[in-house]
Amino acid sequence: MTATNPQPPYALIQSDVNDGYSYYDALDVNLSHSFSQKLSMLVSYTWSHAIDNVDPDIPSQNPNDPLQTGKVENGNAIFDQRHRFVLSGVYILPAKVHFGGVATLGSGLPYNYTTGASNSGDGATADRPVINGVVVGRDTGLGRPIYDIAPFLERAFALGSERVHLLLRAEAFNVFNRANFVGYSGTWGNGATPGAGFGAPLAGITNQLPARSLQFMAKVTF
Repeated sequence: MTATNPQPPYALIQSDVNDGYSYYDALDVNLSHSFSQKLSMLVSYTWSHAIDNVDPDIPSQNPNDPLQTGKVENGNAIFDQRHRFVLSGVYILPAKVHFGGVATLGSGLPYNYTTGASNSGDGATADRPVINGVVVGRDTGLGRPIYDIAPFLERAFALGSERVHLLLRAEAFNVFNRANFVGYSGTWGNGATPGAGFGAPLAGITNQLPARSLQFMAKVTF
């Protein structure tokens, strides 16, 4: 059932309250090792949980009930990434060519479930649906895992003397051009089952991390 507007002359009465908060817990583990003079690697893993009760400047983030804010809106932050694994390293090939890169694997980011209707009567369409008899919490949805491989090649050259050097470097980001989405359709609706398109990735550059890109560098030091 959709609530009625208690003040019909006004479409929306907005107020600002100072009851937002956030906190973050994490475990960070790093392991580095030089296997030889030619090969070294670094492995990093982070488990974390970011929690807040409001995500600023994010669509579909009005409170479920404008008369109930604060702790009742406690939930996953929109940028909460529970697991993140990073492997980096460098190997010296013949002719003093350095080959290396960074591989990043992370769990998906949350997104918010909404009804797409103003159930509370506040004019916003970001009210959260009732699923299995309860109103779902903020940012309950979980997006797809995020992967990125970024290799590089570089070579330093002496230019006439030991003090002048030229460094050439070529690198790629997201070399396999994986579609890493961060925005998803969270419109469940008011029914017992999700509406069409629920959970599908959203289009647009703000909803997807960058595609494959290449970068070339030449640097002279003296």
